[in-house]
Amino acid sequence: MSLHVIQILPMYHPDGEKKLRELANVKQFNEFDEPAIIMYLQQNTVDGIILRAPAKITPELLNHCGHVTAISGAGIGLDNIDVACATSKGIKVLHAPKMNSTATAEHAIALLLSVMKDINVFHSEMQKGNFSFRDGRYTTELEGKTLGLIGFGSIAQKVANIAKNGFGMHVTAYVRTISSDRQQLADSLGVEVTTSMEEVFKTSDAVSLHIPLTEQTRELIDQKLFNLMKPSAVLINTSRGGVIHEADMVASLKNKTFSRAGVDVFAVEPPSDNHPFFEMKEITMTPHIGGISIEAARKTSVVIAENLIKAIQGETLSVIANAQSIVKTNKG
Repeated sequence: MSLHVIQILPMYHPDGEKKLRELANVKQFNEFDEPAIIMYLQQNTVDGIILRAPAKITPELLNHCGHVTAISGAGIGLDNIDVACATSKGIKVLHAPKMNSTATAEHAIALLLSVMKDINVFHSEMQKGNFSFRDGRYTTELEGKTLGLIGFGSIAQKVANIAKNGFGMHVTAYVRTISSDRQQLADSLGVEVTTSMEEVFKTSDAVSLHIPLTEQTRELIDQKLFNLMKPSAVLINTSRGGVIHEADMVASLKNKTFSRAGVDVFAVEPPSDNHPFFEMKEITMTPHIGGISIEAARKTSVVIAENLIKAIQGETLSVIANAQSIVKTNKG
């Protein structure tokens, strides 16, 4: 019998959808309509669910996943899936393998260049025909500046490599602990590692965020850290919007506590029409597009489709985020 899978929202690339339909019978929902999805779960035997944000897997939805054995997100982050609740029901939760690291790292660098060179402001003035806006204004070079990384995973490591070897920047990375392996990796990249986040914010000309959104990191980047920044410093966020206290960031930019910001992510996505970032010329924004290069989207979509089916069939996979917790629960 063919496996039965629910797909919530289109995948990031049609090749992934094609692969999924080769492997399973698929019911696709093109919008996140939780009551309709619950009704479908009640009326059909469903083996797995694959979804992308802003769709969510809530406890209410999980209460109707009696036959579901695996759920896959479309990216590395799982903040739109109630992993704890899924684990309690013995449902495997998969995240995408790290196939968009290059795309996201390049996007972080693009935002860094944009804010250091004031691209969005100059572009806006050029659209008005205001060529003389250049008079008396200067951009900032990256060479010799210090880039501070909050987090040191695969994306941050690629950012470090580009910044150091491409632009001649000094790079410091905040990590929670400094193991011998991590120190060796940092040394190979020419990166200084520290367990002091405050020191990174205090000494950096640019800070780039590369941490997941958890209860511990929600609104972690707040006024106390902004107050440590140089007035000329910039902040880049391609991780998750919720790690920043957005109101504090707006206030800090208005007060010129630090200079500019480049963000690809928002605490709530899509942001409201009156989001305060929209009025800020100091903020360069993109719509959570950093990890969605054509290359990464194609490769990732195909692999997550294949991995979901493998997980349903009982294969052991490194991308099952709650594998150890499920084992403990079953032993429980």
